[in-house]
Amino acid sequence: MLVSTIAVAALGIAVERAVDIQWGLPGLIGLLILRTGLNKRNFTCACVGTTVLMTLAVVSV
Repeated sequence: MLVSTIAVAALGIAVERAVDIQWGLPGLIGLLILRTGLNKRNFTCACVGTTVLMTLAVVSV
């Protein structure tokens, strides 16, 4: 249980760092909105965060 918790936390930190490095502040804002929507179980907020991140991903390719 402890190992899986540490692994998930490390994965979350790695994703956050990757988004910060590649997309900067807009990526962090999109990730924050997505995470807030998932934590609060707010479908609209989660969709907005996903849309922001997907738009950044498409534009950067």
